[in-house]
Amino acid sequence: MPIHNEEKFLPYTLPSIFRLDPNEVVLIFDRCTDKSIPLSRKISEHTNYKGVTKFVEVNNPSPEWVSRIAFLRMYAFKLASNDIILNTDADIILDPKIKGYLKLIGKNNIGLISFSRKEYPFTFQNFVSNLVSAIIPTIGFAGTYAFSKKALHETINEDFMKKIRSAEDTYIHIMISKKYKTKFIRTNNIHLRPREDKKRHYSKGVSRWWIKRDPLWRVFLHSLVYLRPMVFVGYMHARRNTIAKDNFT
Repeated sequence: MPIHNEEKFLPYTLPSIFRLDPNEVVLIFDRCTDKSIPLSRKISEHTNYKGVTKFVEVNNPSPEWVSRIAFLRMYAFKLASNDIILNTDADIILDPKIKGYLKLIGKNNIGLISFSRKEYPFTFQNFVSNLVSAIIPTIGFAGTYAFSKKALHETINEDFMKKIRSAEDTYIHIMISKKYKTKFIRTNNIHLRPREDKKRHYSKGVSRWWIKRDPLWRVFLHSLVYLRPMVFVGYMHARRNTIAKDNFT
């Protein structure tokens, strides 16, 4: 879990990690200036968790990485001692039943499992996502996911990952899925900080072209159904820039 000034959410989200009773919890504190660090230590001390908790502070930026969050996640993954890693965020309350699904990783060539979430406060976009998941329950991907560290090392191109600006989780999913099976499971994870802003949507559109290479019709349909026009704008800008660059070179 990467943490940057999250004292507002940690009392709700951190205990949900400890309740899963993992062998190890890795907390990456990114330039925290609030009470996130002492609060996390206090929460850790007042739970029945018997595993190891690593409190890691990262203050200096890594200039070779464009996306700081991608760097933080990869840094944490390398610190993890076990093969099965659950990636989550400081604003996510984890559903306890996730624990039962983790044992599936490594079996039947499954390299990654993604877990759906619900938004609080509830959003129109979350309603649409739940509707789509109900119709096609096995198709999808969410930023809360568990994977095999072995599968990650076998498939990921870290040099490329250093260049991406966002959606590092999508890139990891795509790369692992080229060699291993992946699953999408509906759970009751709760996202406490839903964001529906133009800048975020634009960034998602860019990643849909640069990382996923989604067809135009799919991005247009997503923008229309989810009422996110800037996703389409970001996608088209990235697509046109790439085409223009290819034509020039």
